[in-house]
Amino acid sequence: MMVSSSAGVVSGQNSTKGKPPSLLQMPVKATGFPGKNMASGRAKKMKEEATCPICLDLMTEPVIIDCGHIYCHSCILENVEKQQQKSPSLGIFECPVCRAQFQRESIRPSKQLGNLIDTIKMMEHELLCEEHGEKLFLFCKDDGQLLCWCCERSAHHKGHTTVLAEEACQGYKETFGEILTNLREQEVKNKEWQQKIREKITKVKSETLDEESSIEYDFKILQMILYMEEKSYLRRLENRKEEFLKNLQDSEAKLEKQSQELNKHILELERKCQGSAQQLLQDVTDTLERISALKLNAQEGISLDIYPGTKYRSHFHTFIKMFEIAYVKVTLDPDTAHNNLLVNKKKNKVTSGSPQVKHETPARFKDLPCVLGCETITSGKKFFVLYDVEGPEWDVGVCRENVSRDNDMKRDPESGFWAIRHTKGGSFVALTHPLTPLSLVDVFNIGVFVDYEDGFVSFYDVPTKSHIFTFPKASFSEPIRPYFSIGKDSTLCT
Repeated sequence: MMVSSSAGVVSGQNSTKGKPPSLLQMPVKATGFPGKNMASGRAKKMKEEATCPICLDLMTEPVIIDCGHIYCHSCILENVEKQQQKSPSLGIFECPVCRAQFQRESIRPSKQLGNLIDTIKMMEHELLCEEHGEKLFLFCKDDGQLLCWCCERSAHHKGHTTVLAEEACQGYKETFGEILTNLREQEVKNKEWQQKIREKITKVKSETLDEESSIEYDFKILQMILYMEEKSYLRRLENRKEEFLKNLQDSEAKLEKQSQELNKHILELERKCQGSAQQLLQDVTDTLERISALKLNAQEGISLDIYPGTKYRSHFHTFIKMFEIAYVKVTLDPDTAHNNLLVNKKKNKVTSGSPQVKHETPARFKDLPCVLGCETITSGKKFFVLYDVEGPEWDVGVCRENVSRDNDMKRDPESGFWAIRHTKGGSFVALTHPLTPLSLVDVFNIGVFVDYEDGFVSFYDVPTKSHIFTFPKASFSEPIRPYFSIGKDSTLCT
């Protein structure tokens, strides 16, 4: 059904004599339409009349009492119960509004008000025009917008094609039905994709778990093989030691026998020299022959190459290379050492001491008792060990090559330091921000592992092969070097 925009509005007069004008017959004022205020006012008045005086909400199951006041069924019963608790013997109650008396039996439902309340609830759920407060029963095809009768006659929609909302609804219902079918098909596909992703997640978790078990098992086998190889090398070393000791002890016994023979001849000659001429010359020829026949053996040719290290070292470096880990033997850089630090000639030991006069270098630490390793790490996996780290206060780790040397700067990853510290109080901390306490007692041999590409710095207790701490993932974009800080009465060997 088409509704023309030129439909007239009866102005000024009532269409039916003696009856009040309908909303459609009311005059249009120059300033606008009367619909909004009147419709909203009527709705408000109806809602006020249907509001329960007790709960102040729209009534539920309205009931009326003798005085004519109406309440929610549950509200008035609750009020009756309260009154009865105060005066249990009385069967007469007072209206909460006017105090008129009534009996429980006089409470009866108000069906007409109940129907009205249902109508009010339906009206509240209806969409009304925001501008005019009228029901939106028209639809403008040009603007795709719901209209009330006032909107349809406005200048904005003049000349537009309008239809009843119910009529437009049918066409859009078909369109939405097609879209809904398509969306449901897409939903089915999406659920299939979700299911495939879930299956892949399950598969990844399962395969990862299997791979974890496989890796753990393989490395247990590897650890067992390494343990057996370690014992084999130790056993061979022990056998060679026993063999060499036996040879040396045999040589020592032969030399001891020669020593006894020499002492025997020495004593004999001393005795002859101290005696008379007759005693000296007695059997002189025989004595000289026996002494001249004495031959001494120096026991030369005994090899002292006890340790079969060449083959072992070859295997060790092959094994390290297999895991793409470079074992670094750290050499201390004297040009970076603070004036209070003494680096030995081999450059593998640093000790804290009294201030020394050293030539100035840009790399030397001015305010902190620090020293760096000569080795620069710019890629790959590196592992180095610190031996005999002793004393009340020291740091061990790595730092960026270009960290400041001129002031007592903060030492944490943000400042370019990844290290652990032994404090004066005897505790251990990782130099994070804030500091991370470490549950260690005594650690003297520390292994430092650096994975430059992945950005990890880890610390290990070498004798126990236990993990100490790993710093959160970093992003290394410049060279880093082994870093050590040596406090008073402390030493470190690399």
